[in-house]
Amino acid sequence: MSKSKRDSGKKNSDFILTIDSDSESEVPEPSVSNKKSSKGKSSTQGDNDDDEFEEINPKFEFAIDDYGAEKGFQGWDFEIENDDKGDAGDTKKNVDLDEIIRRKGGLTNIISPNDKAAESATAEDSDTSADSDDDELAMDGFGANAEEAENDSQPVSEEAENQSSGDESDEGDDDKDEDGDVEDTPEEMANFYASESAEVKQQSHETFQSLQLSRPILRALGQLGYVKPSAIQSSAIPIALLGKDIVAGAVTGSGKTAAYMIPIIERLLYKPSKISAIRVIVLTPTRELAIQVHDVGKKIGRFVNNLNFGLAVGGLNLRQQEQQLKSRPDIVIATPGRLIDHIRNSPSFSIDTLEIMVIDEADRMLDEGFQAELTEILSLVPKQKRQTLLFSATMNTKIQDLIQLSLDRPVRIMIDPPKATTAKLVQEFVRIRKRDHLKPALLFELLNTIDSSNQDRIVVFVSTKGTAHRLRVLLGVLGLKVSELHGALTQEQRLKNVTDFKELKVSVLICTDLAARGLDIPKIEFVINYDMPKTHEIYLHRVGRTARAGREGRSITLVGESSHDRSIVKDALKSVENEPQNGAKKGKIVSRNIDWPRVEDINKVIDNKEDTIQEILEEEKEAKEMLQAEMELSKADNLIKHRKEIMARPKRTWFESSKDDQSNIAMKHLTKNGSKLNSKKRKALEVKKSGVTRSFKKTKQDKINNKSKSKSKSKRSKK
Repeated sequence: MSKSKRDSGKKNSDFILTIDSDSESEVPEPSVSNKKSSKGKSSTQGDNDDDEFEEINPKFEFAIDDYGAEKGFQGWDFEIENDDKGDAGDTKKNVDLDEIIRRKGGLTNIISPNDKAAESATAEDSDTSADSDDDELAMDGFGANAEEAENDSQPVSEEAENQSSGDESDEGDDDKDEDGDVEDTPEEMANFYASESAEVKQQSHETFQSLQLSRPILRALGQLGYVKPSAIQSSAIPIALLGKDIVAGAVTGSGKTAAYMIPIIERLLYKPSKISAIRVIVLTPTRELAIQVHDVGKKIGRFVNNLNFGLAVGGLNLRQQEQQLKSRPDIVIATPGRLIDHIRNSPSFSIDTLEIMVIDEADRMLDEGFQAELTEILSLVPKQKRQTLLFSATMNTKIQDLIQLSLDRPVRIMIDPPKATTAKLVQEFVRIRKRDHLKPALLFELLNTIDSSNQDRIVVFVSTKGTAHRLRVLLGVLGLKVSELHGALTQEQRLKNVTDFKELKVSVLICTDLAARGLDIPKIEFVINYDMPKTHEIYLHRVGRTARAGREGRSITLVGESSHDRSIVKDALKSVENEPQNGAKKGKIVSRNIDWPRVEDINKVIDNKEDTIQEILEEEKEAKEMLQAEMELSKADNLIKHRKEIMARPKRTWFESSKDDQSNIAMKHLTKNGSKLNSKKRKALEVKKSGVTRSFKKTKQDKINNKSKSKSKSKRSKK
């Protein structure tokens, strides 16, 4: 083969940027077939080369069907391997709340509103004005152009949008001004993003084979049942293989994790085998999402030799994580706080060799809550030769926020509208009006109505940890077994509750927005918004837990009378109206009918059970205090027995002191996204911090006193 032919063959071949090392001597040995071809080149440099390459069939296609897909694949695991849990003695004991509820007569049979408790309740006439309002529900709906609903729902009227906009207060406009929510100009986008961004959407692949992936990865994808890449995977994988920075947004459930994990593992196939180094870090906002990404990566790379994963998240055994990170795994999935902890305090842990950084749920990571941690991490990771990948379901972050990441002409990939839901999602809204006190009873009624057999997975979103916990106890007393997921639980409890929900041991999961980000639990049929989220973006993340991967789903949202609640409904309507049809069916928005007299009866049962609920909460509190006392006693005992060893350990440090932390909290209240400070809020916060009460608005008496003081000063000056 002539030199010109060989050069042309190289130019036409697909380019994959490999993860390299500074030492060329550490490149792995070529395979047997490559050795033969290299010998032919060195010996004859002639026709022998053609003989060697003629043995390869250029039309060969790797058949992933031969390996068979996993039957009944039920999504990703949320369980940690034994070596990550630490010693058995490190496992914290938890209070068995279900046992306490059983002792108080709950968790047995679902209580009917017609039982003795309801009959013994004081008979009260239901609010006639509330009953009459039900007839006006359709006329006072939440939006226009809604489609026909199913039997248990009622179509929304056409007066909705006008009413919603008319009832909005000036606060909504003030918030927009404070946020400084200005769209990026075309000139700014052209200067910041790469020119390929406009052409990325045109890429389409029918199979993973057309993406030119290696056989180990194709085999793993075949076993997982992956045949056709999703739109985000078709667009992102080729760009990521070229080593370019990416800013990507796609609707929830579209396979974003695999979209960045597949090209990362493909590049790691060519890494030097004899050099252990941390080459990739994936940052996630929550521990559960990090554990899920860890499982995704391990299953995609299961047939790749010498590929190691590390997990660095809070709530799990710190010493075990240190031992794991000492081996310098190729890919580390971490939450920001624990990653900084290991960088500062874990020996032999270094990120100097980092070559790829992935920020999952990037808009949340760039939010104020993670700003200090992200700034610290970016100051520690190498800037040179670093590829940065940003992925999120609502990736509408402004360029000004992305500048801090030192992106190098990133490719912008927006597969779906950044503020849209899936077409197979039916969004239902229930107007509460003046019935806020009936929300627990309404939730119980909804759970019984939509899933009386406990065979559907239902996620209930609430605003606070306290609400989630109280609802769990309340529903348990009424006979419903549910789980909770929020930051007040231990990590073991959180993982167990997610696993039980995934395996349908418990059909209802009550959680805060902790679970709204990225968790992929298959076949969630319903999402209930017990409390309205703060923003429409959070609403999208919540309802995105259902109707994933082409399946149908339904969300039910309880709507109050505030302008904020109405604005969320209005945004949801707009997202459906602006949804491109492309011959496909649009999503639905409907208003759900409620049997309010029945809800009133259930509320009477709850009122009669209020003393029982309080007793359960008190007993649980006492049990927790006993466990805490036992733990403190055990710590003191260990300190006495192993004092020298414990005192010899270096003190763990943090990148900011408690004073800095308080200052950051103050700044979060003072400003949003670096906008101008509000003087009234600044003064109020200063007063609150100093503890000295001060009136900023002068009274009439203050003005009279000031005038008299100024007059006396002027008289003295004249004298």
